Amino acid sequence: MACPIARSLEKVGEWWSMLILRDVGRGMTRFDELQQSLGIGSNTLTRRLKALVDQGLLERRKYSQRPLRYAYVLTPVGRDFRPVLRALIKWGNKHAPLPAKRPAGRRSSAPRRAAAGRARRPTTRI
Repeated sequence: MACPIARSLEKVGEWWSMLILRDVGRGMTRFDELQQSLGIGSNTLTRRLKALVDQGLLERRKYSQRPLRYAYVLTPVGRDFRPVLRALIKWGNKHAPLPAKRPAGRRSSAPRRAAAGRARRPTTRI
């Protein structure tokens, strides 16, 4: 493929992959931590981790012999993906904000008016 976007998406285009990279970048390295954080099925997580290791974005390191357990860490290629995740976070906060929460007891489905000024957007650190 000649297009760099298409080639990049070949490596990380599946959305679970980006969320896994986000969480590993935050320090979650073990399978059970990732599964709990993401609410992902074990088969899907296993496939995505294998694909990310195969693509060179994650490295699998043994941390326990009995039972056999692995931790996942970002490779230099995976660390180079951090600015992309930060850009997605920034774009998402600007163009796809979380829906406003309804106050307790409120039954109307009409949109709430924001308090004076702009509503605060959640921030995510990587």
